[in-house]
Amino acid sequence: RRKEDAAKDVTADDTQTQASSELYELEFNNLSDAEKATWYKLARRDKIRYKKEMATYEPPVDSSSGCRLLLMGRFFPFDSEGIPFADTTLTIKEAQNSSHIGEDGGTGLNVWDGAQLLLRYIEKVPNIVKNKRVIELGSGCGIVGVAAAICGCKEVIMTDLAYALPLMRENVDINRVAWKDTDVVVSCKECDWFQPPPVDELLGHYDSKADVLLVADCVWLSSLIAPLLRTLKLYTTESTDVFITYQQRGKEAHDLFMEGIHNLFDVVDVDTLKEADLAKPDVFHLLHCKRKVS
Repeated sequence: RRKEDAAKDVTADDTQTQASSELYELEFNNLSDAEKATWYKLARRDKIRYKKEMATYEPPVDSSSGCRLLLMGRFFPFDSEGIPFADTTLTIKEAQNSSHIGEDGGTGLNVWDGAQLLLRYIEKVPNIVKNKRVIELGSGCGIVGVAAAICGCKEVIMTDLAYALPLMRENVDINRVAWKDTDVVVSCKECDWFQPPPVDELLGHYDSKADVLLVADCVWLSSLIAPLLRTLKLYTTESTDVFITYQQRGKEAHDLFMEGIHNLFDVVDVDTLKEADLAKPDVFHLLHCKRKVS
Protein backbone atom coordinates (compact mmCIF):
# COMPACT_ATOMS: atom_id res chain seq x y z
CA ARG A 1 0.00 0.00 0.00
CA ARG A 2 2.80 2.40 0.89
CA LYS A 3 4.52 1.66 -2.43
CA GLU A 4 1.28 2.41 -4.31
CA ASP A 5 0.86 5.71 -2.45
CA ALA A 6 4.48 6.65 -3.13
CA ALA A 7 4.01 5.88 -6.82
CA LYS A 8 0.93 8.12 -6.90
CA ASP A 9 2.89 10.92 -5.18
CA VAL A 10 5.70 10.64 -7.77
CA THR A 11 3.19 10.73 -10.63
CA ALA A 12 1.49 13.79 -9.13
CA ASP A 13 4.85 15.54 -8.71
CA ASP A 14 5.80 14.76 -12.32
CA THR A 15 2.46 16.13 -13.54
CA GLN A 16 2.90 19.31 -11.49
CA THR A 17 6.46 19.76 -12.79
CA GLN A 18 5.35 19.30 -16.40
CA ALA A 19 2.45 21.75 -15.97
CA SER A 20 4.73 24.35 -14.34
CA SER A 21 7.29 23.97 -17.13
CA GLU A 22 4.62 24.47 -19.78
CA LEU A 23 3.43 27.62 -18.03
CA TYR A 24 6.99 28.94 -17.85
CA GLU A 25 7.44 28.29 -21.60
CA LEU A 26 4.16 30.06 -22.40
CA GLU A 27 5.10 33.13 -20.37
CA PHE A 28 8.59 33.22 -21.91
CA ASN A 29 7.12 33.18 -25.42
CA ASN A 30 5.13 36.31 -24.53
CA LEU A 31 8.30 38.32 -23.84
CA SER A 32 9.58 40.84 -26.39
CA ASP A 33 12.72 40.11 -28.42
CA ALA A 34 14.72 42.57 -26.30
CA GLU A 35 13.48 40.94 -23.07
CA LYS A 36 14.36 37.50 -24.44
CA ALA A 37 17.88 38.67 -25.36
CA THR A 38 18.41 39.98 -21.82
CA TRP A 39 17.00 36.75 -20.38
CA TYR A 40 19.39 34.58 -22.41
CA LYS A 41 22.41 36.70 -21.43
CA LEU A 42 21.67 36.49 -17.72
CA ALA A 43 20.47 32.89 -17.83
CA ARG A 44 23.78 31.64 -19.24
CA ARG A 45 25.64 33.02 -16.22
CA ASP A 46 22.94 31.88 -13.82
CA LYS A 47 22.96 28.32 -15.18
CA ILE A 48 26.67 27.88 -14.39
CA ARG A 49 26.24 29.10 -10.80
CA TYR A 50 23.02 27.15 -10.28
CA LYS A 51 24.54 23.88 -11.56
CA LYS A 52 27.54 24.23 -9.27
CA GLU A 53 25.37 24.97 -6.23
CA MET A 54 22.80 22.24 -6.80
CA ALA A 55 25.56 19.60 -7.08
CA THR A 56 25.83 19.61 -3.28
CA TYR A 57 22.39 20.91 -2.26
CA GLU A 58 19.69 18.70 -0.75
CA PRO A 59 16.15 20.13 -0.98
CA PRO A 60 14.59 20.74 2.45
CA VAL A 61 11.96 18.42 3.87
CA ASP A 62 8.47 19.49 4.94
CA SER A 63 8.41 18.27 8.55
CA SER A 64 4.65 17.66 8.46
CA SER A 65 4.54 15.45 5.37
CA GLY A 66 8.12 14.16 5.31
CA CYS A 67 8.36 15.01 1.59
CA ARG A 68 11.15 16.91 -0.09
CA LEU A 69 9.81 20.13 -1.58
CA LEU A 70 9.96 21.01 -5.24
CA LEU A 71 11.97 24.18 -5.86
CA MET A 72 11.57 25.21 -9.49
CA GLY A 73 14.34 26.76 -11.54
CA ARG A 74 14.25 30.50 -12.10
CA PHE A 75 11.82 32.23 -14.43
CA PHE A 76 13.38 35.63 -13.80
CA PRO A 77 17.11 35.42 -14.71
CA PHE A 78 19.51 36.69 -12.09
CA ASP A 79 23.14 37.81 -12.17
CA SER A 80 24.99 38.46 -8.91
CA GLU A 81 27.23 40.89 -10.79
CA GLY A 82 24.24 43.18 -11.23
CA ILE A 83 20.75 43.42 -12.72
CA PRO A 84 19.14 46.58 -14.15
CA PHE A 85 16.63 48.16 -11.78
CA ALA A 86 14.96 51.60 -11.72
CA ASP A 87 17.65 53.42 -13.74
CA THR A 88 20.46 51.90 -11.68
CA THR A 89 22.15 48.53 -11.20
CA LEU A 90 21.12 46.31 -8.31
CA THR A 91 23.95 44.08 -7.07
CA ILE A 92 23.03 41.23 -4.73
CA LYS A 93 25.46 38.57 -3.55
CA GLU A 94 24.31 35.05 -2.77
CA ALA A 95 25.91 32.29 -0.69
CA GLN A 96 26.01 28.52 -0.88
CA ASN A 97 22.66 27.19 0.27
CA SER A 98 22.64 24.60 3.03
CA SER A 99 19.52 22.67 3.99
CA HIS A 100 20.62 22.14 7.61
CA ILE A 101 20.76 25.88 8.41
CA GLY A 102 17.77 27.62 9.98
CA GLU A 103 14.13 26.66 10.44
CA ASP A 104 13.52 27.63 6.80
CA GLY A 105 15.96 25.10 5.35
CA GLY A 106 18.68 27.70 4.78
CA THR A 107 16.88 29.28 1.82
CA GLY A 108 17.61 32.83 2.97
CA LEU A 109 20.99 32.82 1.25
CA ASN A 110 19.65 32.84 -2.31
CA VAL A 111 17.44 35.02 -4.52
CA TRP A 112 14.15 33.34 -5.43
CA ASP A 113 11.65 34.12 -8.17
CA GLY A 114 9.06 35.45 -5.73
CA ALA A 115 11.51 38.11 -4.55
CA GLN A 116 12.25 39.14 -8.13
CA LEU A 117 8.53 39.33 -8.90
CA LEU A 118 7.99 41.65 -5.92
CA LEU A 119 10.97 43.88 -6.72
CA ARG A 120 9.78 44.23 -10.34
CA TYR A 121 6.31 45.15 -9.11
CA ILE A 122 7.83 47.79 -6.81
CA GLU A 123 9.85 49.07 -9.77
CA LYS A 124 6.67 49.36 -11.87
CA VAL A 125 4.49 50.75 -9.04
CA PRO A 126 6.92 52.60 -6.71
CA ASN A 127 4.13 54.49 -4.95
CA ILE A 128 3.36 51.40 -2.88
CA VAL A 129 6.57 52.10 -0.90
CA LYS A 130 7.44 55.75 -1.67
CA ASN A 131 7.63 57.82 1.54
CA LYS A 132 6.33 54.82 3.50
CA ARG A 133 7.63 53.01 6.57
CA VAL A 134 8.21 49.42 5.41
CA ILE A 135 8.81 46.14 7.23
CA GLU A 136 9.91 43.11 5.24
CA LEU A 137 9.61 39.58 6.66
CA GLY A 138 11.95 36.86 5.46
CA SER A 139 14.24 39.29 3.65
CA GLY A 140 16.95 36.72 2.91
CA CYS A 141 19.64 38.31 0.74
CA GLY A 142 17.84 41.67 0.98
CA ILE A 143 16.93 42.23 -2.65
CA VAL A 144 13.35 43.40 -1.99
CA GLY A 145 14.24 45.70 0.90
CA VAL A 146 17.05 47.26 -1.14
CA ALA A 147 14.57 47.78 -4.00
CA ALA A 148 12.20 49.58 -1.62
CA ALA A 149 15.03 51.87 -0.49
CA ILE A 150 15.98 52.69 -4.08
CA CYS A 151 12.34 53.49 -4.88
CA GLY A 152 12.10 56.10 -2.12
CA CYS A 153 10.63 54.57 1.00
CA LYS A 154 11.02 56.59 4.21
CA GLU A 155 12.33 53.63 6.18
CA VAL A 156 12.75 49.90 5.57
CA ILE A 157 13.38 47.33 8.26
CA MET A 158 14.55 44.08 6.71
CA THR A 159 14.20 40.99 8.88
CA ASP A 160 15.15 37.33 8.91
CA LEU A 161 16.76 34.67 11.07
CA ALA A 162 20.21 35.41 12.48
CA TYR A 163 22.12 33.28 9.95
CA ALA A 164 20.88 35.48 7.05
CA LEU A 165 21.79 38.87 8.55
CA PRO A 166 25.53 39.09 7.64
CA LEU A 167 24.88 38.57 3.92
CA MET A 168 21.85 40.86 4.03
CA ARG A 169 23.88 43.67 5.62
CA GLU A 170 26.68 43.16 3.09
CA ASN A 171 24.19 43.59 0.25
CA VAL A 172 22.79 46.75 1.84
CA ASP A 173 26.30 48.20 2.00
CA ILE A 174 27.03 47.25 -1.62
CA ASN A 175 23.93 49.09 -2.85
CA ARG A 176 23.91 52.03 -0.43
CA VAL A 177 25.26 54.37 -3.12
CA ALA A 178 21.92 54.03 -4.93
CA TRP A 179 20.13 56.02 -2.20
CA LYS A 180 23.04 57.99 -0.71
CA ASP A 181 21.43 61.34 -1.59
CA THR A 182 18.16 60.55 0.19
CA ASP A 183 17.10 60.36 3.84
CA VAL A 184 15.93 56.74 3.70
CA VAL A 185 16.73 54.69 6.80
CA VAL A 186 17.69 51.06 6.15
CA SER A 187 18.23 48.47 8.88
CA CYS A 188 18.58 44.69 9.12
CA LYS A 189 17.19 43.00 12.24
CA GLU A 190 16.57 39.51 13.52
CA CYS A 191 12.97 38.33 13.54
CA ASP A 192 12.06 34.75 14.36
CA TRP A 193 8.38 34.21 13.57
CA PHE A 194 8.11 31.81 16.51
CA GLN A 195 9.21 34.63 18.86
CA PRO A 196 8.84 37.91 16.95
CA PRO A 197 9.99 41.07 18.73
CA PRO A 198 7.35 43.71 19.57
CA VAL A 199 6.73 46.14 16.73
CA ASP A 200 7.95 49.17 18.73
CA GLU A 201 11.23 47.31 19.41
CA LEU A 202 11.54 46.46 15.74
CA LEU A 203 10.87 50.02 14.60
CA GLY A 204 12.81 51.61 17.43
CA HIS A 205 10.23 54.19 18.47
CA TYR A 206 6.99 54.27 20.44
CA ASP A 207 4.70 55.73 17.76
CA SER A 208 5.15 52.45 15.94
CA LYS A 209 3.28 51.16 12.98
CA ALA A 210 4.30 50.06 9.52
CA ASP A 211 2.62 51.55 6.48
CA VAL A 212 3.62 48.60 4.30
CA LEU A 213 4.60 45.02 5.04
CA LEU A 214 6.36 42.92 2.37
CA VAL A 215 6.71 39.13 2.22
CA ALA A 216 8.45 37.56 -0.78
CA ASP A 217 8.10 33.81 -1.46
CA CYS A 218 8.13 32.74 2.19
CA VAL A 219 5.18 30.33 2.01
CA TRP A 220 6.37 26.79 1.37
CA LEU A 221 6.95 24.95 4.66
CA SER A 222 3.67 24.06 6.39
CA SER A 223 5.32 24.27 9.83
CA LEU A 224 6.03 27.99 9.26
CA ILE A 225 2.52 29.02 8.15
CA ALA A 226 0.99 29.56 11.62
CA PRO A 227 4.03 31.51 12.95
CA LEU A 228 4.04 33.67 9.80
CA LEU A 229 0.32 34.44 10.15
CA ARG A 230 0.73 35.36 13.84
CA THR A 231 3.61 37.68 12.93
CA LEU A 232 1.56 39.32 10.16
CA LYS A 233 -1.23 39.94 12.66
CA LEU A 234 1.21 41.37 15.22
CA TYR A 235 2.82 43.82 12.78
CA THR A 236 -0.25 45.09 10.93
CA THR A 237 -3.23 47.35 11.58
CA GLU A 238 -6.31 48.00 9.47
CA SER A 239 -4.35 50.69 7.60
CA THR A 240 -1.32 48.53 6.72
CA ASP A 241 -0.87 47.42 3.11
CA VAL A 242 0.56 43.91 2.90
CA PHE A 243 2.09 42.61 -0.34
CA ILE A 244 2.90 38.90 -0.53
CA THR A 245 4.38 37.02 -3.46
CA TYR A 246 3.49 33.39 -3.39
CA GLN A 247 4.13 30.18 -5.32
CA GLN A 248 2.30 26.98 -4.46
CA ARG A 249 4.72 24.13 -3.84
CA GLY A 250 2.83 21.75 -1.56
CA LYS A 251 -0.88 21.16 -0.98
CA GLU A 252 -0.79 21.18 2.83
CA ALA A 253 1.10 24.46 3.10
CA HIS A 254 -1.09 25.98 0.39
CA ASP A 255 -4.35 25.04 2.14
CA LEU A 256 -3.13 26.24 5.54
CA PHE A 257 -1.90 29.52 4.15
CA MET A 258 -4.94 30.33 2.04
CA GLU A 259 -7.36 29.58 4.88
CA GLY A 260 -5.33 31.61 7.37
CA ILE A 261 -4.65 34.62 5.17
CA HIS A 262 -8.31 34.94 4.17
CA ASN A 263 -9.40 34.69 7.81
CA LEU A 264 -7.16 37.63 8.78
CA PHE A 265 -7.22 39.80 5.66
CA ASP A 266 -9.25 40.92 2.71
CA VAL A 267 -7.14 39.54 -0.14
CA VAL A 268 -6.79 40.63 -3.77
CA ASP A 269 -4.82 38.49 -6.22
CA VAL A 270 -3.16 41.28 -8.24
CA ASP A 271 -3.28 41.06 -12.04
CA THR A 272 0.32 42.21 -12.53
CA LEU A 273 0.05 42.26 -16.32
CA LYS A 274 -2.99 44.53 -16.25
CA GLU A 275 -1.87 46.78 -13.39
CA ALA A 276 1.87 46.97 -14.03
CA ASP A 277 2.54 45.48 -17.48
CA LEU A 278 4.48 42.77 -15.66
CA ALA A 279 4.40 39.23 -17.06
CA LYS A 280 4.74 36.24 -14.74
CA PRO A 281 4.00 32.52 -14.77
CA ASP A 282 0.49 31.61 -13.58
CA VAL A 283 2.01 29.56 -10.75
CA PHE A 284 3.09 32.81 -9.09
CA HIS A 285 0.72 35.11 -7.23
CA LEU A 286 1.05 38.62 -5.87
CA LEU A 287 -1.45 39.20 -3.07
CA HIS A 288 -2.46 42.63 -1.77
CA CYS A 289 -3.90 42.18 1.71
CA LYS A 290 -5.67 44.51 4.17
CA ARG A 291 -6.68 43.55 7.70
CA LYS A 292 -10.37 42.80 8.08
CA VAL A 293 -12.29 45.53 9.91
CA SER A 294 -13.24 44.30 13.39
